[in-house]
Amino acid sequence: MTEYVRILPDDLRRFTATCFIRYGVPSEDAELIADHLVLANLRGVDSHGVIRIPYYTEGIRKGYVRGRGEVKVVKETDTMALVDGDNYLGIPVATKATDLAISKAKSAGVAAVGARNLGHVGMLAYYTLRFARNGLVGMVSVNAPARVAPWGGSQALFGTNPISFSFPTSSKPIVVDMATSAIAAFKIRLAALKGERIPEGIALTKDGRPTTDPKEAYDGILLPFGTYKGYAISLVVEILSAVISGGTLSKYVFNHPSTQGGFFALALNPSILRDYSEFLRDVDTLVNLIKTCPPAQGFDEVLVPGDPEDRHYEDRVKNGVPIDLSTWKLLVEVAKDLDVELPKIIG
Repeated sequence: MTEYVRILPDDLRRFTATCFIRYGVPSEDAELIADHLVLANLRGVDSHGVIRIPYYTEGIRKGYVRGRGEVKVVKETDTMALVDGDNYLGIPVATKATDLAISKAKSAGVAAVGARNLGHVGMLAYYTLRFARNGLVGMVSVNAPARVAPWGGSQALFGTNPISFSFPTSSKPIVVDMATSAIAAFKIRLAALKGERIPEGIALTKDGRPTTDPKEAYDGILLPFGTYKGYAISLVVEILSAVISGGTLSKYVFNHPSTQGGFFALALNPSILRDYSEFLRDVDTLVNLIKTCPPAQGFDEVLVPGDPEDRHYEDRVKNGVPIDLSTWKLLVEVAKDLDVELPKIIG
């Protein structure tokens, strides 16, 4: 059984922000990155949480991404924009693109913003949640270093190419956030750190053999979820994220946890089409229909996308963020290298 330490969220944010400030990241952006990574942990998406600190900082140190960048809007209309990230850390760049889409969609009803030349953007739900909190329907996608073969192929051409959607409700937003590969690449790395196996049917070795060994899988080839259906969605993500913005195709993105291809954000304002209170009423009706659906054999209840993450959030805000000991060891090394005080262990 994996062992953990528990850390208070605020202390973890302080530690995270300080680490990036030590690397020359402006304090406002360092705090944004800290908020993002800790939210990922709070939502149970540990593969995109503070485990990213050593890899993002390594990316800065080795020149794969920049710790400071001049982010520019290079093309713009009332409903569309293109952002150039100057190869800066991806979270501040993607947040700027998202907020620009929010501003445009509130006035124009719809907005699409692409971003190129940026580092890894983290957990996509961070951005779609921003849309939902502003009363907007949102979608974001990114392409990533090539790890996934097209259906029927034996060479990695696509990244894990995640996509996320969000829909506001009268309470908690509906949030869909998923890789188009059968598993996110960093979850494989996390499994290797924990000494765990991965499920069958999601990865191949370098020479094309099925494997459940995370180390073999991480060095090998991932498969799309849902066979040809996942492959088709991955292709859509590649075009939206990289081709439309002029970003780097997955095949040519340098393979490191700090790098990314392109980013695409789409926002829709439902109040342009109908009364917003009526929209919320109908979404709530739909959610209630799902929640009251009799569960199938072997299930206790029917969940809506985002429910598991919301439950993780409630627990971890109250009881602290669990950090597995392998990740904790990495954070200890970062703290020592940067002379940063570690967050306190509460349990």
